[in-house]
Amino acid sequence: MDAQTLSYYDTFASEIAERYDRVKGGGVDAFFPLAFSPGMRVLDVGAGSGRDVRILLNMGVDAYGVEPSGRLRAATLQQHPELVGRLEHGELPKLEEPFGGQFDGILCSAVLMHLPREEMFDAAVALRNVLKDDGRLLVSIPADRPDIDEHYRDSRGRLFTPLNEEYLGLLFERLGFQQVGKWHSGDAVGRKGHSWCTLLFYLRHAKTVRPIDEIAGILSRDRKTATYKLALFRALAEVAITEFEQARWDDAGTVALPIDILAEKWLFYYWPLIESGRFIPQIRGEKEGCEKPIAFREPLSELIRYYSRSGGLARFVLDWRGDKLADQPKTLLRTSLRTIRNTIISGPVTYSGGSLETGRIFGYDPAKSEMRMPAGIWRELSLLGHWIQDAVILKWAELTSEISRGQLKPSEVIDLLLVTPLPERDVADARKAYSALVYKECAWSGQRLAGTFEVDHVIPFSLWHNNDLWNLLPVLPVINSKKRDRLPTRDLLLRRKDYVLYCWEALRAAYQARFEHEACRVIGAERFPENWHARTFGSVAEAVEVTAIQRGHERWQP
Repeated sequence: MDAQTLSYYDTFASEIAERYDRVKGGGVDAFFPLAFSPGMRVLDVGAGSGRDVRILLNMGVDAYGVEPSGRLRAATLQQHPELVGRLEHGELPKLEEPFGGQFDGILCSAVLMHLPREEMFDAAVALRNVLKDDGRLLVSIPADRPDIDEHYRDSRGRLFTPLNEEYLGLLFERLGFQQVGKWHSGDAVGRKGHSWCTLLFYLRHAKTVRPIDEIAGILSRDRKTATYKLALFRALAEVAITEFEQARWDDAGTVALPIDILAEKWLFYYWPLIESGRFIPQIRGEKEGCEKPIAFREPLSELIRYYSRSGGLARFVLDWRGDKLADQPKTLLRTSLRTIRNTIISGPVTYSGGSLETGRIFGYDPAKSEMRMPAGIWRELSLLGHWIQDAVILKWAELTSEISRGQLKPSEVIDLLLVTPLPERDVADARKAYSALVYKECAWSGQRLAGTFEVDHVIPFSLWHNNDLWNLLPVLPVINSKKRDRLPTRDLLLRRKDYVLYCWEALRAAYQARFEHEACRVIGAERFPENWHARTFGSVAEAVEVTAIQRGHERWQP
């Protein structure tokens, strides 16, 4: 704490204790019921006269306080002997572990502004270190203070370091806190022109490394002998964005995903690389004809060769989803996916992370064939997945160029990594099904389609690269031109729900296996459910809304 400020509190200890005891409410205590509840163990840092500790005790909170001013502490204990054993010396940034630490909540009211800016980070760390996971931190700082000079001191010499509330919020969020409340209020002592800002945080992650930092660390720091870790994070990000219903949350703070979903993503990612006319190494030391290629190169190469004569990746995808695979490619597919699964489990799932700060972050449950990760990691993938995907693709291309010793340019690899299983214009199945309908409308305007029509993506292809049947609807050419790459408004989607379901019924009747396969993926079901109408529409409507919010994408309605 600033020495000149501490000297002031020591000099006027009795007067300060008496003045603050006279305050009958209207200060930070108004927010105590929002932050703390009976039975919680709470520490008041900078307890001063002990007023707030007493209020908390009267609420049924197990409250304690630390105060750096010895004379103020003595004056407080003389006036309030009931606080003996609950008030001791302690100051920021060297808080250590008062009363054994491990508090459910911390109050830090009118304290941080008395610290020099260079001590602010250490002070925040000290507060975090005595707080339990999921603990609450209530902080108040001056919002307006008209009596501060150019040296940030008042007429009594006290330091008032200017603390922007946004700066303070970011400071604590970087240390694993999440802000859950912010309020502005007047001055409880009644001073004109003075106001306060109160911030409420909860501690999501007691360790220094946040989930997004763990992800960044693995992508940037972990040793990479192959592209496997990048492929894993790309798959996780894609599932988090487009197939988020696949996630299964449990009470242990983890999220599980079927390993088969990730293996399928890998198959699509590596197919164009292996199919390329040039040999593209994906592990250090891998060369054409070498003894140790990537584990799944051989079976996947055979599957690729089989389909090289009949339409390539797009044809394979349609045959697979339509349950039309012949015996030979079906066997090759099973072998490829089995080898990819084993590679995921023995490679990036086992070796991602592992630093002293984070430890291993992934696990595998063989009984359920599920990959597990902390819920915080999944949360970051869900919120930032589209950014993570882009970063991973770039790093994958750069690593491949490095592995090839410069024989391949990153731009060449990026082109292959951006190949989608079904190209944007591959909407032939949907067009054929809609052409066969006796009666059809424009999905968005409701006008009858009597002649030429176009097929529109509910979620634009530019956002999801998705040609699943549920994402394709018949529209008037003029409407398609007006909608372009915009997302339908929620009101429009709900208004046209019955007709969307009518279209889906037609698609399912024409391509049952494919439609059910694709619908199961978006709703997160192993088997096609009886209530598929409600579940599919609900998942698609949620996906549209979340995509609009997270991507800041423009909405549209006729």
